[in-house]
Amino acid sequence: AIATALAAALGEADPANATALVIGNMVGSGVFLLPAAMAGTAGPVSILAFVFTGIGAMLLALVFATLGRAYPKTGGPYVYARKAFGDFIGFQTAWSYWINAWVGNAAIAIAFAGYLTVFWGDASKNWIAVVVAISLIWILTFANILGVREAGRIQVVTTVLKFVPLLVIGVVGLFLMETGNFEPFTLSSGFDWGISAAALLTLWAFIGLESATVPAEEVKDPERTIPRATIIGTAATTILYLIATLALFGMIASSALAGSSSPFADGANVIFGGTWGGKAIAIVAMISIFGVLNGWILLQGRAALGAARDGLFPRQFARVDARRGTPILGRVVSTVLITG
Repeated sequence: AIATALAAALGEADPANATALVIGNMVGSGVFLLPAAMAGTAGPVSILAFVFTGIGAMLLALVFATLGRAYPKTGGPYVYARKAFGDFIGFQTAWSYWINAWVGNAAIAIAFAGYLTVFWGDASKNWIAVVVAISLIWILTFANILGVREAGRIQVVTTVLKFVPLLVIGVVGLFLMETGNFEPFTLSSGFDWGISAAALLTLWAFIGLESATVPAEEVKDPERTIPRATIIGTAATTILYLIATLALFGMIASSALAGSSSPFADGANVIFGGTWGGKAIAIVAMISIFGVLNGWILLQGRAALGAARDGLFPRQFARVDARRGTPILGRVVSTVLITG
């Protein structure tokens, strides 16, 4: 019902799926610890860093939106690099993007097992964590083999289920801020107040804004859907980051925030009282990881597909299922590499 409502709000299913792919691939597991890292690096001035990097992310989103409209081909960044600079740069872009995708997915899956320990202590054992991570990866690989629409539906639901709780904590937290928590405003005496150091952390949070461009040929009306999904997804994520970061710094002193192992859980405890925030945020984090892993597994197969069609990947990666149009071999090979 939630996914259907979001799809209706955006006009049709494909824009909802594409927008959820952008948001879902940006709001991943690391975001839940980002406020603590920023508090320890620069302090509340990190809010300004998010403003600057958010503006930069929107400019990048406009670039990808324009390119996605002009060249709606599967492969996204690879397509644009090859179009502009030729096969050599295209080759480097395709292989590095594909490798980064499946290597990163291994770390994401392990993070899921880490949050599972909140409810199941035995998940901290190495062999159990590995089994959980591998099982999750293969489950989502099979879901993606069913087709891009099926993977898109998973992405819509998980995006809503993680986006809404984080936004609620941010919005409600704005009414519970205390000005004293913003002092000292910066931990740096440098000319830029430490904004550049914080910006290195915040810019990382926008990785994935290009996601809608990668499966371009599987998107309905790509010339319209890709720019729309890229811009809306990046804007929504930027707003979420700014509101949540401002609220957390306003509710919790920087010294306490810097030492927190779960900043959003601490924020939830301030808002709602008690100590149940840790488990609640652990659930949201697991949903977030499930969604971001689903999104990147979708992309790792499509990134290889685009390059294989142009002869820059083994031709076998260009094979697709006749009925679903899914690059089964590309997905399975990528997942085997993750598992190994």
